[in-house]
Amino acid sequence: MINNINLSIVIVNYKNYTLTQKCIKSVLETVKNINYEIIVIDNNSPNDSYEQLSSGFKKVSNIKIIKNDKNVGFGGANNLGVEASKGEYILLLNPDIIVLDDAIEKMYNKINSDKEIGLISGKLLNDDYTIQYSCRRILPFNKFVACRTPLSKIVSSEKREKINDIYLMKDFDHNSTADVEWVMGACMMMHKDEFIKLGGFSKEYFMYFEDVDLCYKVRKDNKRVVYLHNAQMIHLHNQESKKRINKMTFVHLQSMIKFYKKYYLNKF
Repeated sequence: MINNINLSIVIVNYKNYTLTQKCIKSVLETVKNINYEIIVIDNNSPNDSYEQLSSGFKKVSNIKIIKNDKNVGFGGANNLGVEASKGEYILLLNPDIIVLDDAIEKMYNKINSDKEIGLISGKLLNDDYTIQYSCRRILPFNKFVACRTPLSKIVSSEKREKINDIYLMKDFDHNSTADVEWVMGACMMMHKDEFIKLGGFSKEYFMYFEDVDLCYKVRKDNKRVVYLHNAQMIHLHNQESKKRINKMTFVHLQSMIKFYKKYYLNKF
């Protein structure tokens, strides 16, 4: 039994337990100087994910596998994981993350030493170690539609690329640490009390935009959202909603409309 847990790492699994296993192993291999626990929420996977994860890590005392009785979405499952956590800080980590070196410890040391930071993330890399543009700007609604939805096909490629470069912060030196508007939800560390104070991930999103929303709430609370360049992780990101029109495309669009209606649409 671990006492005085510094950090609770919450991972939401849905169907792909192989990825989740790799993620957990990368945490176990790299985190050495923090008392931590890992909480896996299986989001009612329609396969044997829960059984595979439970049997695979049953001998590891600081790992808890929880089976949800229904799929409550990305944000909802993370909220459940935080509720079950005991750490002073929380790290919300996607199952398709591979932690490199001491990335988690660097994030923890940074946020623990600077109380003005409300949320921190690391540098996410593609599997070929090229940069993944994981810190981003919040675009005006019309510009987001023009470059990040299926409607972008009716916009000229030159205009679309220009807007997209601004959105992805391609003008920013990703080898430097900076305050940013938002970071991808694949890797987010916060003080647990701050997460709870802000209401966690907003319940209106089943998937997508809950990370943008949380970062917005952090900054509205006069705290900083920080991109930490020397905390590196591989993120096996798969943008299904952008690649082709399918069910997740519409989920993404619904979440987009909810976010902009909530905070921005009356300004345009």
